[in-house]
This record gives sequence, C-alpha cells and structure tokens, in this order.
Amino acid sequence: MKKLHISKNSFIIIYKLLHDALFLALGTFTVMLIGEGLIPGFVSARISFSKVFISITLLLLAIIWLGKNLGITYELPKIKGNKLLPFLVLFSFLLIGNSMLHFALWANIIISLTTLLIFFLLYELIFHE
Repeated sequence: MKKLHISKNSFIIIYKLLHDALFLALGTFTVMLIGEGLIPGFVSARISFSKVFISITLLLLAIIWLGKNLGITYELPKIKGNKLLPFLVLFSFLLIGNSMLHFALWANIIISLTTLLIFFLLYELIFHE
C-alpha cells in the first residue's frame, strides 16, 4: 500500500478554507449577538455562546499553526489614527456607564474608570509609533 502524501498545495488550500470558516464563524457570532440583543434568551437558550467562542478559538489556533508550518508571514499594516475613534471610545464609555445605573455609584465609577483606562491603553498600544 502507498502512504498517503499530502502536498504543500493541499495545506495552503486548507489554510485558505480555514480563513473562510473563520470569517463565517465570526459573521455567525455577530448575528447571534445581534439576535440576543433584540430578543434576549432566544439564541442563548438554543446555542451556547461558549461553544461558538471555543470553535472560533480552535479555528484561530489551527490557522496560526498551519501558517507557522507553511512559513506564511504578513507585513504589519500601517495604522493611522482616526479622528472618529476618540468619539467612538467616548460613546462606548458612556454606554457602559449608562448600562450600570442600577449598580452602586462607587461601583459604577470604578468600573467606568477602569474601562476608560483599558480603552486608553489599547489606543496607545495600537496607535503608538
């Protein structure tokens, strides 16, 4: 009997198919979150978000592993600061603070300031030159 030999081209096709599967999984997860936001409990009663998250994580790990084995590398894109981004961060900060109005005032302040600090650190990490 002959041994099964998989060529490098087959691994590249698998790599590209994993990218497509990741795109579909992220799209499905987005639609699930929107559906859960519109009708709470409708999606989560049928499908566990943790299963979808674990499957997305496994897809990412498979893509990373195959990419390293195939020697696929990408140049880091040049990211410029966006003028709209600070307003989106402020809007997100206000939404988070507003969603915790039933919390005690001190807890709301601590969580909101921690969130703002995390947003600031992420902004500095991404757009630091």
